[in-house]
Amino acid sequence: MEKPASLPPGDVLVALNRSATVARLLSSAVHEVNNALQVISGTVEILEGRPDVDPTLARSLERLRTQSARAAAALADVLVFTKAPLDESVPVNMRDTVAHSIALRTFAVRRAGLALRFEADESIAFIVRGSRGQLQQAILNLLVNAEQAMAGSKGTIGVELTADDAWVSLRVTDEGSGVAVQPAEQMFDPFTSTRIATEGAGLGLWASRRIAEAHGGTLDYEARSPGSAFVMKLPRPK
Repeated sequence: MEKPASLPPGDVLVALNRSATVARLLSSAVHEVNNALQVISGTVEILEGRPDVDPTLARSLERLRTQSARAAAALADVLVFTKAPLDESVPVNMRDTVAHSIALRTFAVRRAGLALRFEADESIAFIVRGSRGQLQQAILNLLVNAEQAMAGSKGTIGVELTADDAWVSLRVTDEGSGVAVQPAEQMFDPFTSTRIATEGAGLGLWASRRIAEAHGGTLDYEARSPGSAFVMKLPRPK
């Protein structure tokens, strides 16, 4: 059985400070890159409007315009997450929030050679009440946890939304090797991780459970074969 890794207290504080600094730098970098993309898109539009553009160049300009728009959309998704208020209490559409979270991780998932499947009944209103920013943080933590569980392998991350009269349930499944921490409940303790120290402080599942509980809900582990499943339940507004 692999022994959970942990960071010394001083290293944890350094890692958390680094994360906060990266977040501030990211917001500034996104702004600068977005400005550059607008210049590129504007230049492409001017060139496409010229009457003497040959077909080969026109196709290249079209690809450039498409990829610039794709990059701008990805940056917009990041900004939506980084600017989401964390202390609000408003109706939150979980279908939209989960879909946006998936969009933020799509590139990383594909780069890792994994697939991602999202299922949510279009006829159901998956509305909860709380902080969209915090709930998205919890969702992203669960997605990243699933990605890490399948590192170096192939398979599908499953994301499913269901609801009954009282609860909206989000289930995130992976096809990894299962939970190495025993007892399994220990994985929700802070600074518990089977990853090497430089890959995380072991706060993802802990933070996600704290967020779920702050919204009157729960986050639990469900054993499955192969892999693992994590289920977050949030109360539906009465």
